[in-house]
Amino acid sequence: MKKLLMIALLVPATIAAGAVENLRPPRSGVGLRFSTFGVPDVLLDAFLYEHPTVNGQGFTFEVRSYGDKGPRSTFSGVFALEYSRLEGTGYWREEQQDVRKEGGGEVTQLSATATILMHIFPSLPVHPYIGAGIGLGRVSIWSEGIHRDELGTEVKDTYKETMVIPVGHVPVGIIARLSRRFEIRLEGGFKNGFYLGGGIVYTFR
Repeated sequence: MKKLLMIALLVPATIAAGAVENLRPPRSGVGLRFSTFGVPDVLLDAFLYEHPTVNGQGFTFEVRSYGDKGPRSTFSGVFALEYSRLEGTGYWREEQQDVRKEGGGEVTQLSATATILMHIFPSLPVHPYIGAGIGLGRVSIWSEGIHRDELGTEVKDTYKETMVIPVGHVPVGIIARLSRRFEIRLEGGFKNGFYLGGGIVYTFR
């Protein structure tokens, strides 16, 4: 009889505890974002005297951290690992005195950043946000071009450079919550290059 009474008391308590747990807002999340990407000429000017415009795509994996109100918190944190690859075709020169070369090139960047987002009207299912963050990036620049020397002989030149540089991140976007666990984002901004893209986030405890 005592066992039955204990079971009768424990079952509702367990159900109630599970219900309370399910009502707690998710505090973490993971997301993926795909973006179109372009590096401003002023950044490439630091490495090359002459270059074409380069653009491409970026792929980002994100880990998100929310406040006590979960996705409805005013502030949230984003830790991101991003890979971007950009290409361009045209005229290239490493230094002003170098021979002008015609060909193609690419810029790749692998970056890790930490960003704080401020959500505007976060209780609304659709709301904007802005943010700021910093990090580090490993940038590789490669170009290959062809020119002719004084004798008219065709010469192929290659330029390669890899370096670690600081990364500044300034995102601006809009969030739309699809459910308690899923939200989609449209985001643009600057991360050592201008980008515009969209992504999806899954939230959990």
